[in-house]
Amino acid sequence: MTDKVWDTAVSHDMIEKGDRVTVALSGGADSTALLLALAELSRDKGFTVSAFHVNHCIRGEESDRDEQFCRRVCLDMGVAFESVRLDVPAYAEKMRLSVEEAARKLRYDALYQVKCDKIATAHNMGDNAETVLFNIARGTGLRGLCGIPYRRGRVIRPLLDVTREEIEEYLSSKGQTYVTDSTNLSDDYTRNKIRHQVIPVLKGIAPDLLGAVSRLCETARTDEGYFSELLTGIDPETAVTSHTAVRRRYIADVLRQHDIPVSYERICELEGIMGERKSTRICLTGDVFAVFRKGVMSVERIGGIPAFECEIDVNGCEIVTPYDKTVKISRIYCDTSPFDDKFHRKLTYNALSCDKIQGVPILRCKRDGDKIRFAGREHTTKLKKLYNSLGLSVNDRAAALVIEDEEGIIWSEYGGAAERAKASQGEILVIEI
Repeated sequence: MTDKVWDTAVSHDMIEKGDRVTVALSGGADSTALLLALAELSRDKGFTVSAFHVNHCIRGEESDRDEQFCRRVCLDMGVAFESVRLDVPAYAEKMRLSVEEAARKLRYDALYQVKCDKIATAHNMGDNAETVLFNIARGTGLRGLCGIPYRRGRVIRPLLDVTREEIEEYLSSKGQTYVTDSTNLSDDYTRNKIRHQVIPVLKGIAPDLLGAVSRLCETARTDEGYFSELLTGIDPETAVTSHTAVRRRYIADVLRQHDIPVSYERICELEGIMGERKSTRICLTGDVFAVFRKGVMSVERIGGIPAFECEIDVNGCEIVTPYDKTVKISRIYCDTSPFDDKFHRKLTYNALSCDKIQGVPILRCKRDGDKIRFAGREHTTKLKKLYNSLGLSVNDRAAALVIEDEEGIIWSEYGGAAERAKASQGEILVIEI
């Protein structure tokens, strides 16, 4: 196994002569084997090895046991050891993260503070397969098929070409013990479910599953490298006329450059606008917008957008809002009563009784705290709750329209008329978006 570890290190330029390499040591089989192998290699290859342990304080006495084990192993091997205690459960609760996410973030934050040239983590072939399968389950793109990178900045992963079986055989041959994290035995964590339930089934179908996934990752990395090179320095106007695959990757790269969350739905929405060469803007988050000028996309911060508000001409008019939404108001007379209830629930064609409107009606964008009792309902609905139930995007929420009179809101674009102003026999105000 030691030879395989060194071959991986050489192939991916992980370690240079004179490097100070710190192993992220948990005490488990993988990290213990990595420490043992690198310590053995360091004698002939001209680099130094130390260990760093993070006590996540998740498992009480068991966590303390792991820390003491790591300290003892390093003492026996003559390897410099450092540890830190982090209250992961408290951090996870405060930041509203899963314990898994919180542990990973705090662990890497602590590792990056270590004074060394390289940080070696013990991810193996099995971990890589779990990552790829997890990404597939979430609907990944090509980048997610690349799996765990061999190196990223100072972080290196010399065990990525080694299986768990090889690791255990290596430890056994050296007479080296290790500890077992009890949380790894539970299926409460997503990765554990993949490890314990999914991978065994797939191995029954394809015995060389881990090798197959590794080859998939290598192919994906090659293709990813090609597309990344293709997009380097691409002109925004060229992206507009490029293949859909190029446009989508261009959009994803632009969003990442501005720290905007990337999702399949968002990329498809923006790519559609780019492909049709529209001129519009889409709210990405807060006051940050994707601005399109004949399909050419840029990300801009647009502060101080005026709150839209105008009086309605009950005799009929056409109004264009700041969000490129056109509202047509017309007035008709209806001598039948009552209207079908479904009429009030249409989202783009609604009606109000003119004689039930109190004062001058105002058309405006929705504000925090707005609420309405819709026609046919016995209770008042907060519009924020309505938008949540409909799954409206941030952009749609910002552009959502309401009509209010002196007594409150009498119509909402998403939901229709209020009970007190619903259409009945007589003069009717018709709203069309």
